[in-house]
Amino acid sequence: MNFLKTNIYDDMNKNEISYKVLLEKNNYILIDVRTPKEYQESTIPGAINIPVLLDEERVMVGTAYKKESQEKAKQLGIEAISKRLGDITKQISELSKKYNSIIFFCARGGMRSGSMTSFFKSMGYQTARLSGGYKSYRSFVMEDFQSIVQGVKLITLHGKTGTGKTKILNELQKIGVETIDLEGMAKNRGSHFGHIGITQDRSQKTFESILYDAVKHRKSNVIIIEGESRKIGPIHIPDPFWDTMKKGIKILVEAPIEMRLDIIMDDYTGINELEKNLLEVAEKLKRYMDGSAHTKFINLVEKGEIREAARQIMIEYYDPMYNKSLNSHSYQDKVMIESIEDGVIKLKEVFKKYM
Repeated sequence: MNFLKTNIYDDMNKNEISYKVLLEKNNYILIDVRTPKEYQESTIPGAINIPVLLDEERVMVGTAYKKESQEKAKQLGIEAISKRLGDITKQISELSKKYNSIIFFCARGGMRSGSMTSFFKSMGYQTARLSGGYKSYRSFVMEDFQSIVQGVKLITLHGKTGTGKTKILNELQKIGVETIDLEGMAKNRGSHFGHIGITQDRSQKTFESILYDAVKHRKSNVIIIEGESRKIGPIHIPDPFWDTMKKGIKILVEAPIEMRLDIIMDDYTGINELEKNLLEVAEKLKRYMDGSAHTKFINLVEKGEIREAARQIMIEYYDPMYNKSLNSHSYQDKVMIESIEDGVIKLKEVFKKYM
């Protein structure tokens, strides 16, 4: 089949649109034509994956390009996509009924997105290619981050482990308060135990894209977040947002230890292989804890007494560590809460001072 060979590359530099201009448009859909692996690692929020080449096909085409010729690589690519073109056309046809424009992008705005743009344009669809592809999008986002945080006031909730800050954020969001859940975006609770029970598939690039979108499309310039260190597990908070956090309002949330233990048990109970995960992390913390305290924690975990193990690690490790960190900040307000509901009510009153 040679339908992709007939002048399909002649207008590769036509029908392009930059991401900056695209943000001003309405009712479009982004199609990521990169491989499933590339898409999984990072993409533009909201984009759907319709790959030109599958993972193994891209390797095959790349090898042919390096070891044989560009023409051989093109031929293999055309043969690969020809097998799926019928299904791809059906998908594009359905999407065209919902969206005014279909925007294709690949890694650098090259052959893959250009061929799809040209082919479907020739069939009468409203298509364009994202200039510079995903790489150009990334550059725009990182450059624009500085401008979109201008005028933003961040109210940061600080507190010891288990004070329910993330749960409070979720409840505030439900009642229309502007919030950003950094831990949710990072897929990590931000502590040594923060990865347990959470699938670790969030890349730094994806985190930055999701955070950029949340700030860009905010409905209020006052945003409530949870206090974090610069690094949330393997994820780093971008400089512009981090600098805005440091200049923002800080509120200390305090709660009774039994409430904190209730929240921790709610977060961790039911996780597969919880005991194994706890023991693995505890081994890494051994050098930071008193020997007898560490041994007691291990024994409690092995006996299945998770609540008491949590109490032990909080008293002997987390609370002393957080005391040092919390004492390094100046707080505009301090709030003692008795429950998540109580926290939402009290914090809403506190926020009125800064809205």
